[in-house]
Amino acid sequence: MLVVDHATPTPDQDSGSASVFAYLRILTSAGFKVTFVPADLADAGRYTRALNDLGISTPTAPEWSSLEAAVETLAAASDILLLYRAPIATRIFDLARRVAPAARIVFHPVDLHFLRMEREAALIGGQMEADAARATRAVELDLIRRTDATIVVSSYEAGLLAKLAPQAVVHQIPIMRETPRRATSLPGPAMRKDFLFIGGYRHRPNVDALLWFVSKVWPRVQAKGFQDRFLIVGSHVPDEIAALVSDKIEVRGHVADLASLFDACRLSIAPLRYGGGIKGKIVTSLSHGVPVVGTSIAAEGMGLRHKENILVADKPRAMANDIVRLYGDADLWQRLSSNGYTAFLDKFSEASGGARLLAVFDGLMAGSPRH
Repeated sequence: MLVVDHATPTPDQDSGSASVFAYLRILTSAGFKVTFVPADLADAGRYTRALNDLGISTPTAPEWSSLEAAVETLAAASDILLLYRAPIATRIFDLARRVAPAARIVFHPVDLHFLRMEREAALIGGQMEADAARATRAVELDLIRRTDATIVVSSYEAGLLAKLAPQAVVHQIPIMRETPRRATSLPGPAMRKDFLFIGGYRHRPNVDALLWFVSKVWPRVQAKGFQDRFLIVGSHVPDEIAALVSDKIEVRGHVADLASLFDACRLSIAPLRYGGGIKGKIVTSLSHGVPVVGTSIAAEGMGLRHKENILVADKPRAMANDIVRLYGDADLWQRLSSNGYTAFLDKFSEASGGARLLAVFDGLMAGSPRH
């Protein structure tokens, strides 16, 4: 198998990388001989070595002069090509099909970029953004129709593609994470304090979500007499997020040990106003038994239920009320914690999703290519 993405995954830095790394770990464990080529051909140091430790070949510069040169040689020796993200997949699709006509090509958009872009354009009312979204829609749908299979992560995206590209072969496999090691009993709500937002800030929906939350929701939370802190966690913090620091808002940036952080905090938030796919921040929080308050966009396509394994609120007043309520209601906290963790095991753990992923590739190997 030849896997191509825009860069070597950095799974401790962003959710997309964590998902790619999970795929690579599952595939190599199942016996696939995997070669991973980053489009930038860069040696990513410890991140490249982490792939090598899995038994994955990682050709980079100066061994190859360009991505196209690497694909032209390596694709011809591959049974399956897994291409991530539309800009990269579009760049090499025709070349890959020409040099490896018998190989099955699988497209993974990570999330449907056009959906996220359309929602952003609608939110801010930008014509340039709307035009870019329209162009991206055409590119992604063309790839989805031409590849042997496409993998999307959310049920909403799968349903949307059933309407927009009904002849395409589309598989819905939620994002997967390793199950964290759990103590015999997790600290209860009385032993926890503070709440957090976690995300990579090169992803614009995360920046927008934080600025909206701090300006619209946080003052309402404080007005209710809330005394603990709001923690902002994640890599590549921009100046506009760093400027949010106050006596009750702490910007920690990248945190290597998420387990200790989640073991100490009371809840997490996902106040996203636009986006696509499935949100790694929610999956990670559920995996640690930490309840989540999020928007309907954040929880979209995950099969989660309000008041059962998550709290969903879209308006500032409703979100503030849910945060304060969850903070003070031990019974509600325990229910969401337990049900959220069960949802993680059933839907988003590598143990639950790995077999589904392998079935897709096994099916491609057994069948005939569509082209």
